[in-house]
Amino acid sequence: MTNGCILQTLLLLCFSTTALSISYKALRLYQSSGSVTCQELLLQLNVRPCLEDRINFKLPEKIKHQQQFKKKDAAFLIHEMLQNIFSVFTNDFSSTGWNKTIVENLFGELHKQMDRLETILKEKPEESLAWRNSMAILHLKSYYRRLQRYLKDKEYSSCAWMVVRAEIMRNFPIISKLTDCFQN
Repeated sequence: MTNGCILQTLLLLCFSTTALSISYKALRLYQSSGSVTCQELLLQLNVRPCLEDRINFKLPEKIKHQQQFKKKDAAFLIHEMLQNIFSVFTNDFSSTGWNKTIVENLFGELHKQMDRLETILKEKPEESLAWRNSMAILHLKSYYRRLQRYLKDKEYSSCAWMVVRAEIMRNFPIISKLTDCFQN
């Protein structure tokens, strides 16, 4: 009887590890294509040069030059970045003359990516809890607050949005590198 329980437990562990592995592989593919789609949508938004308004928002170095993160850590960081990008673009962009359909498509793509990541993050919520209060996340949130404060200070001007759009574009290669962590 005991041997049967041990065997069942071992089989369950093997299958759950395989299922997680498969879901991370699928997530990597979805995230990669989703990041490309977001970048393409951002590129479609009207751009005019606003060089005098440029500013260094200082994306945290730990995120920019990330070491080899665990899959779960990378998923949490990507989710946090996408959530904050979504939040930035919910500000008043009416002065930009941007096509609302493109922005809505961007929202839809960001939302799909966050939903996929949430599926993985719900599997072990206690691991995410440790990251929520980490210095890296606090610095990351501060970075996005600087973007939002900049927009507000510039009264959501067209040039301010161009600068923020360019800064957000720099986020997606980092998200792609984090997505590569799902491969291992």
